[in-house]
Amino acid sequence: MEHNREQIQWLIFLVSATGGFLAMLDSNTVNVALYEIAKDFNADMSLVQWVVTGYILILSSFLMLFGKLNDVVDRRMLYTSGFFVFALGSILNICSFNLFMLIACRLLQSLGASILLSNNYAIITSVFKGKKRARAIGFSSAMMAFAGMTGPSLGGFLMHYAGWRGIFIPGVIIGLLGAILSLRIIPSIKHKGHFVFDYQGMIYLFISTFSMLMIISKIHDWGLKSQNTLIAFILMVLFGIIFYIRERKINFPIVDFDLFKSQIFTYGNFAMLISYFALFSNAVMFPYYAQVVLGASALKAGLLIAPFSACFMVAAIFNGKLSNKYSSGLLMTYGAVFIVLGLLLFSTCDSNMDIMKIILAQMLMGTGSGMYQPSANLIVMTSAPIKETGMASGILAMFRNTGMLLGIMISLAIFDFRKAFYIKKGLSDFNSFTEAYGEVLLAGAFFAVLCLFLSYKTYIEKRKMNENY
Repeated sequence: MEHNREQIQWLIFLVSATGGFLAMLDSNTVNVALYEIAKDFNADMSLVQWVVTGYILILSSFLMLFGKLNDVVDRRMLYTSGFFVFALGSILNICSFNLFMLIACRLLQSLGASILLSNNYAIITSVFKGKKRARAIGFSSAMMAFAGMTGPSLGGFLMHYAGWRGIFIPGVIIGLLGAILSLRIIPSIKHKGHFVFDYQGMIYLFISTFSMLMIISKIHDWGLKSQNTLIAFILMVLFGIIFYIRERKINFPIVDFDLFKSQIFTYGNFAMLISYFALFSNAVMFPYYAQVVLGASALKAGLLIAPFSACFMVAAIFNGKLSNKYSSGLLMTYGAVFIVLGLLLFSTCDSNMDIMKIILAQMLMGTGSGMYQPSANLIVMTSAPIKETGMASGILAMFRNTGMLLGIMISLAIFDFRKAFYIKKGLSDFNSFTEAYGEVLLAGAFFAVLCLFLSYKTYIEKRKMNENY
């Protein structure tokens, strides 16, 4: 009986984790096709970029909303609809006859991805208990890392043999298969009481969140003092305040701000945001450094990134076993130490940086991330009441995506500013690039130290709570 129950648990895990894998995979495959899409539709690259930007913005804007829905509607039907909407969007992407249709269909697809990404950890947390929960979250994190690692390569392979439309084929196959399996395997949870959803609050939250993400993603093009930035900032603050006031007054809020009374939940989420900020300071810049400074081919640059993903996967898988002996807060803290060391090693880069030194730095960061992220996910999810795991999962995913976008945009801004500074001082373009890249990674290391501090605070609060019990 126990054996059958465990088999069912891991089948549920497989379907749930596949949803997160699919959402992450599609976020990384399309980038390689933007040039071909621009040529096919005879469109400007700044407009074609919305195929990716729009996907990320809509996906991130709806994470908390779909996380809340997980707590108030039938979980099976919600997750099944995520797979189905994703597959439908993928089919329409393939059939797109102009760029505007492609962008619109990508936005539809991103809604499906948002459902899957916001509820992946909520389902896992509700199905597994104790030591198995830590192992399952570690495996899920490893699967998403694998998606990130294979996405660009798979995208290039499919585009070579099937054109840019072929990139969306896996989304159709996995999405439809996932919908069928989700409908049969994910537990159907009927929430007690009358269904109440705050649609007015949903609009306020969407406007505020979307405005914030627009600022983060476009400020590099708009400029800090531009009219667009000012308008987006006003909308973000105004509707954010209105949303907060409304949510504190009503009985069925989309976001239960009382969750943030838990210092573990608060520290854990902000630590996750800052960790992604730190990690993406290198993730966005290293491919350019490898090709421009080291003269590596695109293939070799990709191979130099592989040690990060490989070590992430191994560390994430073993993290579940380590958590049986050590506190997740402690593993989270040690993971942050590895990330700091990796970024500091990268910051010493120059045009003669040894390949083994690069591999070591990637391994340090990958191992640190593999220890850190599953532990942080576990701590945040278990700090929330079981009836609000969907909301907690959506908030966590929102913090994670915001950190990723901040890391990309601010790193590019620092790089451009410092490179221009060194060029004015008389350095060559090549040397200016190297100096600016090193400073971007020092900034990343600074935020990694801040992440380390928050991780340690999370560990202390978790230990205090355990001692009280």
